[in-house]
Amino acid sequence: MGAGSATIRSYQPGDLGRLATLNVVYHTTEWDFPGADFEAKITAGMAAFLETLTAPGNGWWSADLDGDYVGGIVINGNNADAAQLRWFILDDKARGQGIGQRLLATAMDHCRACGFPLVFLTTFRGLDTARALYERAGFRLVQESEDTTWGTPKTEQRFEWTPQDAAT
Repeated sequence: MGAGSATIRSYQPGDLGRLATLNVVYHTTEWDFPGADFEAKITAGMAAFLETLTAPGNGWWSADLDGDYVGGIVINGNNADAAQLRWFILDDKARGQGIGQRLLATAMDHCRACGFPLVFLTTFRGLDTARALYERAGFRLVQESEDTTWGTPKTEQRFEWTPQDAAT
C-alpha cells in the first residue's frame, strides 16, 4: 500500500490521545522508557500545548492511512525566536511509505511560512531512520549529552534547522 492512500490533515479532536498512545507504546516497548511516568509526562505536555494550539506559529498535523490514524507531528511556535518540533512518530504499518517525509515537509513548510529563524528538536541516539529524515530536511546535529530523564541512560541529541542550513 503506497503513501498515495495516506492523508495529512490538521488537528482533530481525539488526536492527542492517538498521538500520545503511539509515542508511549513505542518508547516503552522499544526503548524501555518507564510506562506510567512517561505517559504522564507526554500527555501533560501535549495537553498544555493543545491549550495554545490556535496561537500563531503553532501547528499539529496527523496522518491517516486508509481511514486509520497512523502518526503525527507538532510544531510548538509559542516562542517567536524558535519553533520546536515535537512528538513526531508513525505507526509501524505506515513506515517506509513516505508518510513521515510528508508529515515533516508539512511541518517545515509551516515553519518557513511563519518565518521562524530556528527550528529545533530533541531526540536520542539510535533513532536512525528519523535522524535520516531530519538531516534530509536540513537539520543538523548540534549537541549530544547523556541523559537519564526517562529512567534509562540515553544519549540525548539536539538537532537544529535554519533557513541558511536549508539553502546549503
